[in-house]
Amino acid sequence: MDIPEQQRKRYLRVCPLFEGLDEDVIARVAARAKGVLLPRGKVLFRQDDPSNGLYVLCSGMVTVSITDEDGHALTLSVPERGAPLGEMTLVGPDPRSATISALEDSSLLHLGSDTILALLAEEPALAAHLIRFLSHRLRQSNTTLQNFAFETLQVRLLQKLAELGLQHGSLQEDVLVLGRKFSQTALAEMLGVTREAVNKQLKSLQDQEKISLEQGIIHIQRPADIFKNHSDT
Repeated sequence: MDIPEQQRKRYLRVCPLFEGLDEDVIARVAARAKGVLLPRGKVLFRQDDPSNGLYVLCSGMVTVSITDEDGHALTLSVPERGAPLGEMTLVGPDPRSATISALEDSSLLHLGSDTILALLAEEPALAAHLIRFLSHRLRQSNTTLQNFAFETLQVRLLQKLAELGLQHGSLQEDVLVLGRKFSQTALAEMLGVTREAVNKQLKSLQDQEKISLEQGIIHIQRPADIFKNHSDT
């Protein structure tokens, strides 16, 4: 898939791994990046596949999921555009730790493993960005583990909805609109619970007027309360 150089640069600028780098560095990275089209329903790579480099999500929507030995899937995230995918390939040659699947037709940039290693050797600023980014990811993982251990399912669900709204939706006055439909099954996979449990909590949140549904799209009422309560914990 051909992505013009100017678009490649634009996508890289908003990727946390490359954000803030000098334009000449961005240009050198963009020159080595290849465009990839991932049709809806297709898998970019699977958990335990050999690593073949780093991807950056340019458009569309994908899920990051893991599967246990019994075949039970857990969706870890639905990354926003500009997100790096498979970034652990930057620190070692280990197999993929998760599966990336397309929820809709998506386009990505691909930097092969050899290309990434060469860029890290050539660009010290890129290596520094990588360290900061992976440190941030580690803090996010710690927060997620704390939420699983100490928060109720309803609080976790509301926080996940707010996260999806910030990544894929829009803020309209004092309402956060998710922007697209997320099935109860998908939400259950993100939280590691059953669809029935999510259904019960969604109904409870509607009864409390914390969320509403309009044409299947979830609207979060007073989202600032969620972020305030979360920052206080």
